[in-house]
Amino acid sequence: MGAWGTRNFENDGSQDWIFDVIDSKDGGLVTDTLARIINNTETLEIADCEEGLAAAELVAALVGRPSEDFPEDPLDKLDILNLIATKGLRNQALTAVNKILSASEMKNFWGESGELPSWEAVQASLVKRLEL
Repeated sequence: MGAWGTRNFENDGSQDWIFDVIDSKDGGLVTDTLARIINNTETLEIADCEEGLAAAELVAALVGRPSEDFPEDPLDKLDILNLIATKGLRNQALTAVNKILSASEMKNFWGESGELPSWEAVQASLVKRLEL
């Protein structure tokens, strides 16, 4: 994992994903990514977690609650996705975040690095920003 911190955009995977979504102008990629996380029956791999958390961060940004580390260029272009953060989409994002928090390779990675409390605090902030 190319990570330089515990925040959700402090890794290569999340950065790549958010720019790919904006470049594609396809809001369906957000819902597809969240569904992939929710429907996964195995331990979530780090790459999937990076994308899932980036998707959840995008939903939080759509309701006017972006993270401090949300990349500025994509943040300014969210309207091109034609995506509305409905109650259903916010619930989907919350479900994905909670699944990543409960059992994932990413959680294991941060646990082994000694940074689990910091990473969990970042996710708690995301959950709070997504809550209805």
